[in-house]
Order: sequence, then C-alpha cells, then structure tokens
Amino acid sequence: MTKVAAVIIAPDAGAMERQARAALSRGADLVELRLDHVRGLTPGAAKHLAHAVGRRAIATVRSKAEGGGGAVPDERRAVLLSELARLPFAYLDVERRADGPRIDALRGQRGRGPTTVVSEHFPRPADPADIADALEACAALGDVAKVATPVEDLEDAAALVDLARSRASKGGRCVVIGMGAAGMLTRALADDAGQEIQYAAFVNASASGQLALGTAARLRGRPPLVVGIVGHPLGHSISPQIHEAAFAAANLPAVYLPFDVEADDLRLLLDAPDRLRLHGFNVTIPHKETVAGLVDDLDGDAEALGAVNTVVVADGWTKGHNTDVYGFRIALRSLGLRVGGRSALVVGAGGAARAVVHVLLREGAKVAVGSRTPARAERLAESFDDPVDVLELEDLGSRGPWDLLVNATPVGTKGGEPGLPVPDGVLRRAKFVFDLVYNPPETPLLAAAKRAGIPCTSGLTMLLHQAAKAYELWLGSPPDMRAMETAAKEALR
Repeated sequence: MTKVAAVIIAPDAGAMERQARAALSRGADLVELRLDHVRGLTPGAAKHLAHAVGRRAIATVRSKAEGGGGAVPDERRAVLLSELARLPFAYLDVERRADGPRIDALRGQRGRGPTTVVSEHFPRPADPADIADALEACAALGDVAKVATPVEDLEDAAALVDLARSRASKGGRCVVIGMGAAGMLTRALADDAGQEIQYAAFVNASASGQLALGTAARLRGRPPLVVGIVGHPLGHSISPQIHEAAFAAANLPAVYLPFDVEADDLRLLLDAPDRLRLHGFNVTIPHKETVAGLVDDLDGDAEALGAVNTVVVADGWTKGHNTDVYGFRIALRSLGLRVGGRSALVVGAGGAARAVVHVLLREGAKVAVGSRTPARAERLAESFDDPVDVLELEDLGSRGPWDLLVNATPVGTKGGEPGLPVPDGVLRRAKFVFDLVYNPPETPLLAAAKRAGIPCTSGLTMLLHQAAKAYELWLGSPPDMRAMETAAKEALR
C-alpha cells in the first residue's frame, strides 16, 4: 500500500518537529522533512529530528538546481547527506544528477539506515521516453526511483500513471509525479498505480498540484473514485473545494480534479474511464454543448437543452445530465421567487442560459433572451416550443421592465471579462437580479443592483444545489449540504 507522506517545510528544526508530529497524528504514514528550508541546521538538530520522528520520516535536502529551498549551501549539502545517512530515518532522498557519484558511498554507510530514494526533477515538461529512462537510471542507483516532471495536459498525466503501473507490476519501487494542476491525476492514482509514496500538502503545498493530507489519506488503500470538472479556463471554480468537503464528511475515497482541457481532449475522458478510474465529471464553459454530442445517452433535461453539465460514467457507459436545471429551480424556490406570469430577461445564449430559460418557461414566465450573438440566441429560442423573445443588447434599453433579470454570461467572473453584462439603464428596470456568477461573491452586476436598491443574489445557491445533485448521481446518496456550503463560503473569502 502506498505510504502517505506529509511534506513539512519550516524555518527551524523545532517548528519542523512540531509540524511533523501534528501531521503524523492526523493520518500521515510518513513526513518528508524538507531540510533544505532550515537555515543553520546543526548536526545536533538533525540528530534530534531523527530520533524524534525519523523512523517515520524522509530526510530530504533538495539542491537549488532541482527546486530546493536554498537554506543549505551546495557545499554543505554533500556533508549533510553523509551525516543523515548515518541517522535513523526511514528514507533518505538523494538526487541522481547532483549526488550520482556519492550514492554508493551513502548507501554503503547505512547498515540498517534509511531506504534510499533516488530522485530526478525535470524543470520543464519532458518526453515520455526521457522520463522512462530517468526512472530506470534512478532505480539502478537506489531502492526507490522517483521522477517528477511538469505536466501540461491530461494525456501526459495519464501516460505517467501508465508508466508507474507498468513499473509497479514488475515489482519496481517507484514514485512518478506530474507537477501542476494537470498532473494531479498522478497523485490521485498514486496508490492505484502502486507507487511507493504519495507526497501530500500539510500546512502549505510544496509543489503545485499536491493533494491535501486529508484527501491523500482517504484514498490510501481503497479503490479511488475520480470525478472532476471539465472546462477552460477553470481558475474561478470552487467546485473542487465544495466536493472535497462533501467527500471528507462522508469519508469517501473520492477526489475531485480540475480537467482544464480543450475540446480535442474531451474524447480521452469519455473513452478511457477505466484507465483514469473516472466515475464522472461536471462540465462548464465552453464544453456543455460539445459534451452533449459525445456521451452515449442523455437525460430528459440534457436532451431537451442540448447541453450537459454532469456526466456519469458506469460500466463503460456515459450519460449526460443537466443539473443546472435542478439547481436553478431549487434556487428560485429557496429564494421565494415565483415567476409564473412574470416577465424575465435572460442575458446570454450558452448552456447555462438554456437551463435557465427551460426552468422559467416551465414555471410559466414570459421569457426574453438578450445576447451579443443574436444568431445563437435565435437558435436557443427555436429549441423551445413556448415563445421566447430574442433581443439584441443595444435594444434592451427600450424594453421591460423586468420582474427578473438573470445574467447567464461569464461577464464579471473573477479573472474574466470585467464590467456589466447589460447597460446600467437596463439593470434599473429590473425588480430582482440573479447573477449566475458566484465568484467573486459580489460581482459588478450585484454591486450595481445594490446601489440601485434592487434585490439580488449570486449564483452560489444554484451552484450548491446543482453540485449536490451531481454528487448524488455519481455516488447514489445525497451529500452533506452544510459541509458543502461552509466550504463554498470559505473558498470565496
């Protein structure tokens, strides 16, 4: 079974020991002591750490060339490694490039000392053949071969998982890590792929893409349930935090990953679920309509709208759902908004707008759609049996008033296009404003509505309800909504 190692970074040996003890008490099998961050580390302090936590620790003094903290000068590093090799640590990390000539000597000193991890860190994305060669070279020098490389896309991450599985199947002790958000799959499947160690974040992540200690511990020794969110870009999404809180509350071996992919990479997710241990995923901008044409089956709402925001993968079959419909309907009810016979303006003509219009028409509202791309809005309107007015944005000022204004565009999203999705004059003719954007909590549209004294809400309530429905579709039981809501509010602070 893969050992979960919490990575400990601290400025002094005392703080390192305290953090290490805390991590071990919270479920870590090991701690990686990043001694390259400890300034003025004395032989006495290193010996104390070894006797305090060393039998459950990896001693690491990363060189500057491979991303070290720089607190230990390279001339001191060689001496320190020799000292550490004589101490009772469970593992000692050495580097193939920096320490190659000395590794035999370090291992020769050890007796019953540390198991040697020989590592190599690529500074840039590497060719799969080069990664495999590096892994072989590391394995020839030590007990455990470790290679880490930045990863740019899902296919490269999957290839690293395949490499680890192949090596583990032949009895090789290895760690193969894809760095960055795109490489998180390699960490989520570390145990599944038979890796020796899963490096996890404790206080702060030491590398991009590390899983939190709690997540890594839940995955340990259990078949993983991989889900995630598919879109581009994904920087604004808080769905990972929401679902992580629900998985933790239920103590499930599940992980929610960001799959920031272009349309060309969608097929990998749908065609290789067993390879990725994938049970499903959410879909956001700009892939909702594309995914609807790729899955094997659609539920009623997704088929009616031609847009999918949740995919369930089971027994080699993919089914698309639209939980945006459920989320928006429940959000309206929770807010006490009755729209039957009322007028509603929906701004936008994408997948989210389709879901909103679908709900409003079912509830008996009189719906108009305003969009920068009238042709797209026309297609949206024509997809419904009930009449939907199509308005160009420049004509909105002469229409209304509106009982409900819904922004179903990404305008105002954190890191996205700033400003208002409609002119201020249009906003002032609305009686209630519903901005589907939830990050930031107060968008420019909501701020303007508050200044005008217009009741308003963000898309957070809708997000939570659609997320809860997706969770239930994937796992067969409802989530802890309180845990989800708490996590969402924390993520938006």
